[in-house]
Amino acid sequence: MKIRTILIAALCCFVIIPMVIFAVSANISMRKIAINNYTSVTQMIAEKQSVNIAEYFKTLSDSAKMAADNPYIDEYVNNGDEESIQALINSYDNIIENSENSATPIEISKIMIADNSGELLYTTGTTPTIDSTLNGTLKNISTMEGLEDGEIYCYTGDQFSDFPEEDKEHFDPIFGKDALSQVRLMTRYKIGDKNMIVFFSDVRLKSFFTMSSFENNSRIVLIDPMGSIIDGTYIGNIDDAHNSAYKQNLYARAGAETAVQVDNFRRAGATETPTIGFVIQMPVRGVSGEPWTLAMISETERAYNASNEAIGAISGVILLLVAVFCAVGIILIVILTKPLKVIRETLLKVSRGDHEARINFSAKNEYGDMARAFNDLIDDIVVSEGRYRTIVEMSDNIIFEWNLKSNEVFFSNNFNKKFSYRAPSDHFADSFLLKVKVHPEDSDRYHEDLERLAKGEEFKNNEYRWKNIYGDYIWVLMRTATIRTRDGDIAKIVGVIVDVDRAKRSEMLLTERASFDSLTSLYNRESIERTIDSELHLLSVRKNKFAILFIDVDDFKNFNDQYSHATGDQVLKFVARTISDVTHGFGTAGRYGGDEFIVCVRNIDINEPTRVAQDILNTLRDGFTSDSGEHLVVNTSIGISIVEDSSMTVDEIIGMADDAMYRIKKSGKSNFGILNKETIKKQTPPSDV
Repeated sequence: MKIRTILIAALCCFVIIPMVIFAVSANISMRKIAINNYTSVTQMIAEKQSVNIAEYFKTLSDSAKMAADNPYIDEYVNNGDEESIQALINSYDNIIENSENSATPIEISKIMIADNSGELLYTTGTTPTIDSTLNGTLKNISTMEGLEDGEIYCYTGDQFSDFPEEDKEHFDPIFGKDALSQVRLMTRYKIGDKNMIVFFSDVRLKSFFTMSSFENNSRIVLIDPMGSIIDGTYIGNIDDAHNSAYKQNLYARAGAETAVQVDNFRRAGATETPTIGFVIQMPVRGVSGEPWTLAMISETERAYNASNEAIGAISGVILLLVAVFCAVGIILIVILTKPLKVIRETLLKVSRGDHEARINFSAKNEYGDMARAFNDLIDDIVVSEGRYRTIVEMSDNIIFEWNLKSNEVFFSNNFNKKFSYRAPSDHFADSFLLKVKVHPEDSDRYHEDLERLAKGEEFKNNEYRWKNIYGDYIWVLMRTATIRTRDGDIAKIVGVIVDVDRAKRSEMLLTERASFDSLTSLYNRESIERTIDSELHLLSVRKNKFAILFIDVDDFKNFNDQYSHATGDQVLKFVARTISDVTHGFGTAGRYGGDEFIVCVRNIDINEPTRVAQDILNTLRDGFTSDSGEHLVVNTSIGISIVEDSSMTVDEIIGMADDAMYRIKKSGKSNFGILNKETIKKQTPPSDV
């Protein structure tokens, strides 16, 4: 992912996530605030309306008392003649008429007088049909136990009637069928042996319900001391089974003169909307001293409407801020990362071979410092690469590079002067290293060495015969160096391919023309000296030291004297055979004279000369069985000289090894030592020999 994309994604996360968290927190807080405010308003209205309705009930009670104190009442009660009745009628009609026309009406809608048996004696307004239902209703009202004069309670059409509730044709025996569902307030006064029943209009009572309905989702519920429910949304039902649980819930919550909160308060059968409510006992007493109960109920879902509007506004502001912050942040990121884009494009140009590409950015900040450092680095690389290219082009040697990370191989341009192969790609599978035509005798060895090279190991034998551009096999020498990463993994292998065909053929010619010792079949003295001379000439090319081992048989004269000269010859053959077996493949051996032998060991970084000397000593100590049946053990003293300077002569080299051998002779024989610049290193043989 590009840096710019990462920064933009990070910016969006750091801006959007906190804003979302803030919005969620604000939503929760606003809903809490909304419900708390809503609860406070509900409680306030409940307590306020409790006082207002109580004051209203007192006004009704006072107006009924005024009607009961009418002076015509006593005359009517005492005389009962037609004149007193008419005077009472006129008096009450005037009271009702004045109430309707007054600026502050007392709201009396009907006054009725009945005897103790419940029979109607007098009524204002239209006289209802006097039948058993009406008289039964009046009797129920008149004989209500525990009812005190002036106490206000609820009257609905069927509250005191005797007809069955399921009778759909029943009607209000006092106010008529149309008034059956209306809620009216009433009170009673005892006047001698008569009962005055005063009914009040429900107009102002309904206004209390209307004024208490804030946000169109709250209502007042009243229960009078007789258990009648007055609900602005459910008028007229008194004590049926449908609302008994509702009424009991109200009663159960009421117990103090301050509002008590009620959660999820519902009327049976109502919509299952969560509510909050407050229940309070009003300072108005009724039958047997029981109080009126007021409940203020509000739907909580509506309480969130205002908060939702506020949350919507906050969310809009948050979205606007997010958009602004993101836009500003993206612009800043684009501006700040623009130099990185320039640097990246320049790097790509350089990697594709455009060494003239430079970063054109000169600001005095970190980007400017990076640009200047990069340009200086490219200049140094171009100079170094030019120097390297010049050196390679002036050399006859072929330089190659094997990038193990990309598995690609590159050769210097002079490769085409020696070989005709044209690789279809730079991949190793198509490279000359894998496709080269190797002499059949060297093929297995070369491919084994190539596998070792891929693992970071050195070549065991690095001289091979390859077919050149003319179709001839020529001898080449490969030298490599491994470049590793900080973690030790192989990154690249850099190598040089050297044409050593002329020197190698000269060496082979010497070998072909060499004279061999007739007894041991090893090179004679002249041949081994030529071999050493040839190695000296190849020393600067191979860049690898070689060693000379001077071997002398200890006490050889004893074999001739004790056994015979024939046995002595068998000893010399055994020594020659042992030397040939131990040094096969990396050394050339010759008989220098008498019982003295010389071995030339090449590539001593791998073929350690001390190990070779020790192997010869160990094998000779194992001995052999002579023709006469004797088991003979042969001990030798070996002097070693390490050759690392091509300016030395053959005589100097052999002389150093000879000196090392004589020092071993003087120090106890049967061992080996190294002479290198007047220093002898002596190794003690194993204790079990």
